[in-house]
Amino acid sequence: MGSFVRALLLMSVALPAQADTAFVVGTVDGIATNSYGAPRYVGTALQPLDHAGFEVISAIDADTETLRGLVGELVAMQEEDRMVIILAGRFVHFEGLTWFLGREAGVQGLGSVSGAGIPVQLLLDIAAASEGRALVLLGPEDQGLPMGPGLNEGLGNLEVPEGVTLAIGHPAAVARFATRELLVQGRPLRAAFERAPGLSVQAINAPDQPFMPAPVVTPTVPPADQSYWEAMVALNNVFAYQAYLNRYPNGYYAAEAQARIAALQPPQPQLTPEEVEAALGLNRTQRRQIQRDLAILNYYSAGIDGIFGQGTRGGIRAWQRDNNLQSTGYLDAAQVQRLADQGEVRRAELQAQDRAFWQQTGSGNDEAGLRAYLNRYPNGEFAEIARERIAAIEEARAEQADIDYWNQTGRGTNEAGLRAYLQRYPQGQFAGLARQRLEDIDAQQDRDYWSQTGANGTEAGLRAYLQRYPQGIFNQTARQQLNALVTAGNHGQAWQQARAEDTLDAYRAFINTYPDSPHVQRARARINEIQADNQAWQAAVNAGTAQAYRDYLNIYPDGRHADDARQRLQTGNADEQAWRTARDQDTVAAYRQYLDDFSEGAHAAEAQARIDALTGGPSDPAIGQMSQAQLQLAATGLRRVGLLPNGNVSEADIVASLRRYQRSRGLEETGMLDRQTMALLTVEALGGNN
Repeated sequence: MGSFVRALLLMSVALPAQADTAFVVGTVDGIATNSYGAPRYVGTALQPLDHAGFEVISAIDADTETLRGLVGELVAMQEEDRMVIILAGRFVHFEGLTWFLGREAGVQGLGSVSGAGIPVQLLLDIAAASEGRALVLLGPEDQGLPMGPGLNEGLGNLEVPEGVTLAIGHPAAVARFATRELLVQGRPLRAAFERAPGLSVQAINAPDQPFMPAPVVTPTVPPADQSYWEAMVALNNVFAYQAYLNRYPNGYYAAEAQARIAALQPPQPQLTPEEVEAALGLNRTQRRQIQRDLAILNYYSAGIDGIFGQGTRGGIRAWQRDNNLQSTGYLDAAQVQRLADQGEVRRAELQAQDRAFWQQTGSGNDEAGLRAYLNRYPNGEFAEIARERIAAIEEARAEQADIDYWNQTGRGTNEAGLRAYLQRYPQGQFAGLARQRLEDIDAQQDRDYWSQTGANGTEAGLRAYLQRYPQGIFNQTARQQLNALVTAGNHGQAWQQARAEDTLDAYRAFINTYPDSPHVQRARARINEIQADNQAWQAAVNAGTAQAYRDYLNIYPDGRHADDARQRLQTGNADEQAWRTARDQDTVAAYRQYLDDFSEGAHAAEAQARIDALTGGPSDPAIGQMSQAQLQLAATGLRRVGLLPNGNVSEADIVASLRRYQRSRGLEETGMLDRQTMALLTVEALGGNN
């Protein structure tokens, strides 16, 4: 982002240099429902900032295009002294990305938000590129608009560049700070924020320096004071400047004398605990070691990641409290060393206990001792050795169990024993031998059955053999002989019977009985035709619309379900006529009559909704329980299966259609897109039932 800002600076046309620059924008969305305060609040800061000498770049209720133009003006200013950026209004974010939206944004999703606002991180980087001091104030305001998919209301995680001060608060608190505390000349920035409790300071640069410098006053220095100071300056030592202070404790040069004393003999800085720890410059590896020391001493139980969050800080405070130290949650160098020493001592104690228990349990020479050791020290010094030895013991036990079961099942001398062995030990020591012996037994049984059936050369015998051994030793011979018998015979009567029944079962039975008949190919073709007819009918039934039934009749005017299709078309016409009658009367009685006659009708949901509207009855309890994304998914699927019309529909329409769909599919009628309903609806929608 920094390189992008530099590019903006190179491309922009520099304006005449100004002493200070203020960028002030407050917006409210054109369709907001909750709040309209942001522009009004920040608008009060424009005149005070102008009177304080700032060149103000501002807009109230600006659209996105205007916002971008204002950003271009801000970059072109090339501010070198002080820059104030104030944004108040609607912010949205996704993880680490945050946008400030223009007044026309409306409902935005992750895919469109970049065109409806400006990235907040860009303004932070523009502030960082300023050569002077930069202050950013953000006032997020919930304006009552729903979020599109992927977005959340408010600010996300912002990366504050070095040298930038960032504070966040309600637009009113932001405006109050910008018009009062900030503009007090000579007040240090930290003191200004202390007088603004409504702001949350995220980062502060040069906290002890005033953002607005005090006016320069040139006082008159008494001649005696001036002469004595010049004499002490000539000596230029601590004693000389202290002598000046002794004579003139409130003299003109008193502050400078104290500063020179500090420079010649600087006192130890008074740092906060946080600053003391920061001065240590702990790297990620050192932070992980601190977490390990806290963990070994039972002050920390989370992950060793080198990130000091609430768990780590809480552990440090507890350790400091138990060690009679100030409980700050931050460490100094001596405390880091003390913690490390205690951690090493505890590790040595645990290691000694680990080794003693290893010796106590027999040094891993028996299974019970090994398991007892691992139960107490699953990550101990000898844990890996213990696991390897247990694995070897279990492997030897398993091998012996394999041998014992082989002997128990007769050492592979009969079929039942061989199959029992392979079922328990499919990869056992004797699995290969067992399979070979079973193959020999199966081959002998194949030959014996051939002798009993197919070898006789009869059709019944050949079919009996092929039914039991379709891939048997003699399958080719059996098929050739059977084909010769079928060709020579006459199966016309069986075929005519199958044609007369004209069902899937009849054709399949014919193929099974006469697989080599010349009519088999026609039987398979008829099976495919019947299946296609049934599938087309099922698709029409799933859609449940008049058009779907008409489409079926166009393809299968004499189909197996043509009569049902025509009947349903007649019923659908009656449904539409009854609905028109109910709508014309528009009474509770008319709508209830419609529901009595067509409880599953195409307009059942609309009729119930109209009854509720006319009677003031309660709305469907499922309304308001689904997210916008779930409603969109449900509407898309219901349209594809023909249960929801195209165009604008209400949430009540979607809920009612879901209930109809759930009733027709035998699902629990919740009126919501639960997991089971979504799975079935997705499959049917992808199947093309639209």
